Order: sequence, then C-alpha cells, then structure tokens
Amino acid sequence: MQIIRYVARRLAYAIVVVWGAFTAAFFLLYVVPGDAAGGLTQGGGDDIAKTLAEQREILGLNRPLYVQYFDALFGAVRGDFGESIYQRRPATSVFFESFGQTLQLAFLGLFLSVVFGVALAVLIELIDWKWARELLTSLPAVAVSLPPFIVALVCVQVFAFKLGWIDAFGDHSFLGLLVASSSIAVAGGGQIAQILTVNLRAALTSPYIETARNWGLSRFDLVVRHALRSAALPVITALGTTIGVMVGGTVLTETVFSRLGIGRLVVDSVNGRDMPIVLITVTASAVVFVVVNLIVDLVHPVIDKRIRLEA
Repeated sequence: MQIIRYVARRLAYAIVVVWGAFTAAFFLLYVVPGDAAGGLTQGGGDDIAKTLAEQREILGLNRPLYVQYFDALFGAVRGDFGESIYQRRPATSVFFESFGQTLQLAFLGLFLSVVFGVALAVLIELIDWKWARELLTSLPAVAVSLPPFIVALVCVQVFAFKLGWIDAFGDHSFLGLLVASSSIAVAGGGQIAQILTVNLRAALTSPYIETARNWGLSRFDLVVRHALRSAALPVITALGTTIGVMVGGTVLTETVFSRLGIGRLVVDSVNGRDMPIVLITVTASAVVFVVVNLIVDLVHPVIDKRIRLEA
C-alpha cells in the first residue's frame, strides 16, 4: 500500500508538471510577435489585411485567447492536439513520425554517457601514475563545459569532411547515429564522471572498504565490486535530469546533423507558429521527463535497501 500511495502522489505531481509545460508553451508562443496566419497569407497590396483576417478566422485565431487555451487543453486531455497548420494532418501523426528517431538519438546518447562517465571515474581511481590521474581528473570538467552544438560541429567536421565516414547532411546509418549520439553524450558523461568520482573517493574511505582491504582484496575489486555500487546512487538520481537535458539537446544536434526528429520538427513549428505541433512536442517531452524521474525514484530502494519510499 505504501508504494501505491507514493506512486499516486508522484503521478499527481507529474500531472501538474505536464500541465504547467503545456500552459507555458501555449502562452509563450502567443507572446512572440506574429501567428500562423501570417505564414499562410500570400498576396500583396490591400489584399494582405483581408486575407490575413480570413486566415485568422479559418484557424480560429480571432477567438478570445482563453477560449483557444481551454479548447487546446481539453483536446490534449483527450489525446487530440488538433491538425498541423501547415501539413494539414493530425499533429499526433506528424509527431510520432519523428519521435522514434529522437528517442534513438537520446537514449543511445544516454547509454554512451553512462559508459563514458563510469569508465572514466573508475579509471581515475585505478590508475597509479599521478600525472595521468591528474589529467583524467580534469577531463570531466572540460567535457561538461563543452556546448553540445560545438561538439556536434566538430564531429561533422572530423567524421564527415575529414574522414568521410558519414554524410554531412541527413546520414541515417548506424555510424551516423553513433557519431550524433556521441556529441550529446560528452557533457552528460562528464557530469556522471564528476559525481561518481567524488562518491567513489568517499566510499573508498568507509569502514567496510577498509575491512575488505584488510582481507587482501585488490584495488580493482575494492573499486568495482564494492565501492561502485554504493557510489552509484547519486549518479542514478542525476540520470533523471540528464535524460531531460539530452532530449532537449537533440534539438541542436538534429539541426547540425540534418537528422529528422522532433528537434527539427519543433524548430520549424516554432518558426511557423504551428501551435498543435509545438504543444504535443512540449507535452510529450514533459511526460518523458516525469516518467523517467519516477522510474529513477522507484529504482532507489532496489539499489540501496536502506532507502524507504515515503508516501
């Protein structure tokens, strides 16, 4: 019963977060000058004002703002975000055509960031050479400070123009996906390495590690088999935020690599004020974020038996 009450409370918070993201996206898009009617209006001279008014009436943009908001909100609750203004198709269909590509990019980037971050943190603790350890210790801070779009541009320059391994624009091969994912994994891996390095050093000074060391265990066993598990909990907590950042980071990455995905979709939709596409993209991203964080919270007690969920 305790777990049920906890999940129910977190789901209530999740609904508030998703509603807040939906509402913010709706009103922020109206704050920006211009609307979708302007993009659809063609003509010149005295016909512009008349055509613009006709388009606004067709799109329902001449209605009071609160009426448009509640219509969009009630439609979203039913899973109906309306029709894309420019593509004249259901927004959900347009969104899910691109969503799979973005999920591949984001979750492969997450996997690479975990591998990079954990491997680097463990290597820092295992290596004996002082100069090498100091060099490796500085890498996470450098990785975190690198903007993903700069890393993406460098990857395009090296792997596309210099080596010719991938196409510079719209490469959908696995190698192209791997290179694009690596560009968003650098910062995430650096963040994981920073957190894990600090916690590994703290874990290695704990009494149970000292006991294991007195048993004659090797440093590799101490770090990997014992200290790593207790040091992993803060990293798992940070994964919830890391995933959210990576989903957002795909916007620039997909633009740089000219990959089809929700990143390019939302950029084009914001530029064209395509409200249905913007709303479903923001709402779906918020849902992914809250679901991942809920899963992370539920995994905590499995890793550390001392943690109990409080309803």
